[in-house]
Amino acid sequence: MKRTSHVQCYSSISFDTSSVLQIGDSQELDTRSYVLAVQREQAIFYENEFLFRDYFVFCEPIEIPIITEPIEIQTFHENSGIYVNKVRVDFAAASSVVHIGSNDSISLETRVKNIRHVMKEKNKDQQ
Repeated sequence: MKRTSHVQCYSSISFDTSSVLQIGDSQELDTRSYVLAVQREQAIFYENEFLFRDYFVFCEPIEIPIITEPIEIQTFHENSGIYVNKVRVDFAAASSVVHIGSNDSISLETRVKNIRHVMKEKNKDQQ
């Protein structure tokens, strides 16, 4: 059965990278976001200084669990539409999904590496 999604009002402040706003049914959603955040007291950066491949967190494979027991799902849609009056999402983080509708498959992945470089304080004896 075909269905339609009706949203009267939607408001959002911010959607981060690789985030999805889906109104309506979807077959498959697949989002990925890799973030390498570098903060320095002195903003001096060099070309090719930080590469994703240099950090294990971005290269390590993620094991997807194997479902061993049988899963049986039966659905019944009493109405041919999804009706939503108001949706308010202040912020959708990296690789997140705001979805009004049905979905068969979803895969979300976010990997973040934070690096902070701060200046060492000199001892009073070194001044």
